[in-house]
Amino acid sequence: KERKLLTVKRLDLDACKSRLKKANTTEKAQAADNDLRAAQSEFDRQHEITKLMLDGVGSTHTNQLRNLGEFVEAQLKYYLTSYRELIELQKQLASSGAFAPSTAAGTNSASNDDIGNGEKPPLMASNVASRAKVLYDYDAANSSELSLLADEIITVYTESGMDDDWIMAERGNQRGKVPTTYIQILP
Repeated sequence: KERKLLTVKRLDLDACKSRLKKANTTEKAQAADNDLRAAQSEFDRQHEITKLMLDGVGSTHTNQLRNLGEFVEAQLKYYLTSYRELIELQKQLASSGAFAPSTAAGTNSASNDDIGNGEKPPLMASNVASRAKVLYDYDAANSSELSLLADEIITVYTESGMDDDWIMAERGNQRGKVPTTYIQILP
C-alpha cells in the first residue's frame, strides 16, 4: 500500500515538473512552482514512510527466522532426548528378559551418548524409507550413484547386500547409491 502511494506521489511530482516547464506566464510559473514544492514535500514524506515500513519488514523477517531456528533446535533436542529415552527403555526391557529387541526395529548397539556427541542415529531397517539431509556435495562416479548438493533433503533406504558405507537414495525421479558419510538421517 505504501509503495503504491509513493508511486502516486512520484507521478504527481513529475506532473508538477512538467507544468512548470510548460508555464508561459510568470503567474502560471509561480503557481506551478508552488505546486512543485508541495508535491516534492509530499513525495519526500511518503518516501520516508515507505522506507520505515520496508525496514520494519526486514527486521520482522529476521526475527521470524531467528524464532524458527530456535524452534527447530528445541524440536531437535526433544526428539534426541526421546530417542535416548527409548534406547534406554529398550535396554531395560531387554535386560529383564521380557523383551528381545528386533533387528528390524532399526536400532543397533548405539549407546545413549552417541547422539549427544554429534554422531548420527543408526540407519533405518532394510527397505524402510527415511529422509536425510545432505552434508556435503558429492559427484557421482558412475551411473549407479547419485550426485548430491549440500543441504538438500533426499529419501534414503538400505537394500540387502549393500556395503555398509553406501545407502540407496532418491531425489525426485533420480535414484542411485550414495556414501553414508555424506548424509545425516533426519529424525
